[in-house]
Amino acid sequence: MATSVQPKDKTVNVNGINLHYLDWGNEGKPKILLLHGLRGHCHSWDDVSAEFCKDYHILALDQRGRGESDWAPGGDYSSHSFVTDLEGFCEAVGFDKFTLIGHSMGGRNSMAFAGNNADKLENLVIVDIGPDLDPRGSGRITQELINVPEEFDSFEDVYAYQSKQNRFCSEPVLRRRLTYATKELPNGKLGWRYDLEIREQRRNNTGSKQPDLWVNLPRIKCPVLIVRGSETDTLALETAEKMVEVLPGGRLVHVEKAAHMVFEDNPEGFIQALHEFLG
Repeated sequence: MATSVQPKDKTVNVNGINLHYLDWGNEGKPKILLLHGLRGHCHSWDDVSAEFCKDYHILALDQRGRGESDWAPGGDYSSHSFVTDLEGFCEAVGFDKFTLIGHSMGGRNSMAFAGNNADKLENLVIVDIGPDLDPRGSGRITQELINVPEEFDSFEDVYAYQSKQNRFCSEPVLRRRLTYATKELPNGKLGWRYDLEIREQRRNNTGSKQPDLWVNLPRIKCPVLIVRGSETDTLALETAEKMVEVLPGGRLVHVEKAAHMVFEDNPEGFIQALHEFLG
């Protein structure tokens, strides 16, 4: 999966927020937009982007409150705001017809976007998430957010802490994830590169109400691939199978040796599934 291609860091202002993204080049090729999960960032997709950038024009977005994008004013991390960000972003970068791939939170944002923008999508890939959240995974993620320290003395301390929570992710992939997930604080320590208001909303259950995404699925007419990690605690099998039934063009694939972070836990398996879907 090695590539000599280096993406360009770019920023666009949408809804008064500076959104950072990686542009992997190849304008004129079929377009792919990548959306990370709750604590992710645009570099979460580096292996996938490196594999597909020779045949596609790939953009990987830092969604509001994550990575190098601005934090949301007033802590607005509602589904509606994520969708309007996506609509404005796509208009700004000229993505009028494209494949949308979203993991976890990014998958939910993708389903919300697709419900009212189905005509813009060539394909949709939903990675290890559904309209219904498996309480096992939702509870685990909440506890991880609540319990994780805000500061670490060194990168090795960050890695030691996070490696205990990642059964399948290889050391190089996890180190890359954490490199871009952390930043140096004014006191010289390392902190997280996401808005800690997200954690407080999860802790206090004060975030915006989640929309009913089941109503969106029948409106999505393009081919849809649902990717589920074989060891996930986040997307229940029953939910995934129901999604296939409801989606006009839905397919389900299981990636072995992967939990919720499917494309980081088993990059080769995820990439193979994506190749088979995209053709």
